Amino acid sequence: MTTSIMQHRIRSADNCPHRISATPDESGEVASCGLIQQILEIDDPQFLRVIRDACEACCESFEPTKQDLNPIIASLVFSASEQIVASGGVEGCTPEQAQELNQWAEKSLPVVAPDEDDSIDLGRHAQWDASHVSVEQIANLLPMPVSANRGGVKKWAVGITTAPRRLPTLEQCVHSVLAAGWDEPMLLIDGDVEILPSMSGLRASRHSPAAGALPNYILALWELYLRHPAADAYLMIQDDALMLGSSATRQYLESFLWPDDGACIASLYCSTKYVQETAGWHKFDKSWVWGAVAFVFSRDALKAFISSPIVFDHRELPDDQGLIEIDVLIGKVAVALDIPIYYPSPSLVQHIGTISTLWDTARAVNGRRASQFLGDLIARS
Repeated sequence: MTTSIMQHRIRSADNCPHRISATPDESGEVASCGLIQQILEIDDPQFLRVIRDACEACCESFEPTKQDLNPIIASLVFSASEQIVASGGVEGCTPEQAQELNQWAEKSLPVVAPDEDDSIDLGRHAQWDASHVSVEQIANLLPMPVSANRGGVKKWAVGITTAPRRLPTLEQCVHSVLAAGWDEPMLLIDGDVEILPSMSGLRASRHSPAAGALPNYILALWELYLRHPAADAYLMIQDDALMLGSSATRQYLESFLWPDDGACIASLYCSTKYVQETAGWHKFDKSWVWGAVAFVFSRDALKAFISSPIVFDHRELPDDQGLIEIDVLIGKVAVALDIPIYYPSPSLVQHIGTISTLWDTARAVNGRRASQFLGDLIARS
């Protein structure tokens, strides 16, 4: 077991090593971007001009490199290369080269569906104080089934899995879990993840070198069980989950769980793909595939899952296939072992990660976010 605190480097337009020759302009301060210069391999300043607002936006995103563009640099390269193609090329970059760069930059741009915002407004969620929310308010918007085993859960084991993420969300996740009523979550760290001072008091277990997303998740479940073999519920949360920040969240769940006798799983997250017309808890009638953001396992369900041959078979898949698809694997095991999965519509959790830890340009958009989040509904009521 180990915790680690690394120096936190704050990027800004003023300390960016790529910002060259900043000068005042009618529209504000303008500079040349050395990184774009390296990517395009040109010296013509008209294609390298960047306003300060763009530099500040870049610093709020993950740090880009020549090989790994963040969305801001990608959009600037896309625009500049498009202009170079239109102008017939410039010294150092032919129209053909510019066209290739344009297509490459486009692949690094965020893919956003027509009916959704470019990103989830994390600041809005962070600033809204949900501490006053009551169990009754939650139950009014998310009715419990009549079969709920009132008061069936008292002892919890809570884990938060985390891996290196270019746009970190762990701190927000942890704060929301603490606010939701669980004061001792355990961090299950896969690889070189920065643990800020605000989280240094939490118990943590780190795999170094990283084991991979799915192995870390399975090992995390084993660790929770071995540390807490008598728990009534095992809550496993991924580091890009945002809980409703009220202690009523835990109280509500303790009143709801478990809806079935025997082994049972409850997802606290409902993606856009699973939204129902009728508010409440729904029993999933297929094989779960959309999101392992926050699952609660009963003791019997957890033991059945981590010991299932299906888990071993999945891990033994060739290449990197055995390192991914946590949600798909949970769905397969649940179907094979006849373990019911219940999920809430609206969602009790929002998926706030905009960049995946697995694929550089994959984003939590369209199906991989909650279009109906309980926190938003309460805030608007």
